[in-house]
Amino acid sequence: MIRKSTGILLGVFLAFALTARAASAQTISEEQVAQSAVNNGVAVTSNSKSSNTTPSAEELQAQLRAQQQELSVMKERLRKLEAMLTILAPRAMTPAITMDDVVAKGTAANRAKASSADTTPRELLPDIGQIGAEVNLFVGGAQNPYKSRRGFFAGGSIDLPLRRVPGGKLSYEILVTLQKSKTNIQVTSPVFALVNSALNRELGNPPSVNNLFGPLPITNPAEERSTILTVVPASLKYTVMAFDRYRFRPYVVAGLGTYVSLSTQNLKTFDASRYVAIPSVAALLNRLLQGPLIGGLAPAAPELRDRGIGQGQGDLRFGVNFGAGFEIRVAPKMSFGIDYRVNKIAGRNSTYQTLAFKQAFHF
Repeated sequence: MIRKSTGILLGVFLAFALTARAASAQTISEEQVAQSAVNNGVAVTSNSKSSNTTPSAEELQAQLRAQQQELSVMKERLRKLEAMLTILAPRAMTPAITMDDVVAKGTAANRAKASSADTTPRELLPDIGQIGAEVNLFVGGAQNPYKSRRGFFAGGSIDLPLRRVPGGKLSYEILVTLQKSKTNIQVTSPVFALVNSALNRELGNPPSVNNLFGPLPITNPAEERSTILTVVPASLKYTVMAFDRYRFRPYVVAGLGTYVSLSTQNLKTFDASRYVAIPSVAALLNRLLQGPLIGGLAPAAPELRDRGIGQGQGDLRFGVNFGAGFEIRVAPKMSFGIDYRVNKIAGRNSTYQTLAFKQAFHF
């Protein structure tokens, strides 16, 4: 505001000074012409006559010197006026920040930021808001491998967005699930055959092949309990975003996984007192032979069972996991859907499927 007022004041002063200079220059010019004519012996009768006379070189030089003197006086007055304005308003002479300066500074800052982006790693901060990732919870059923019955299935996953792709987005998924099942089977234990041989010898029965099968049955019904832990640490998920206006997103996923299988076979109906008449011997056999069988052959030692150590057998195998599903957004940060997966583990009878209800939390 001060600068604008100063500019107006300077303009008025310059206009006044130029007008005065022009009038003064005209008056001086006429007086100098008359004086020059007197000095040269020429009579001046009127302004009209002198105006028709061509000025000489001396007259022109005199006019120039007079004009230079006038300019020098005007410059001195202008200098004094600027000094007065500087004293009254020192901020008026300070250059103001224009919009061009702001844009130039912003451009320079953006360039500096872009140049440092190559060397500064990006960090996931709590205040950047929703980034397109999600956490999923699964609950459903599984068609278990190795000819086991269907069972319970639960797990979870996390999806981290990688980039935009035509029609949707590509995410990195980490999946962890656990499933359990129970299957009734028949198991034949050669350990029971050896027990029959020792038991018949103590009972005084002559050794024979038939003694290997009695008095205890070597084939018994058992309940097999199977547990499979699935860990898929590396998989890619493609989500279709063309139907976002309907809050509907289908997807496909595929990856590599590791599978830990654990199983035990429990002799549910085994009771040695039904086959051995001596109570003390039957009680000893029940303590040794009842319980989960390891590999369907023999139970663990009673001392290990008393300590609560897990029984059974297991292995670790690799495989592939792929499937598809969809989710329906019911809130800005929550959705529900269905997830279907196929798992192929190395080995025979190892392919199984899962179908689960999913709940997703978006962040």
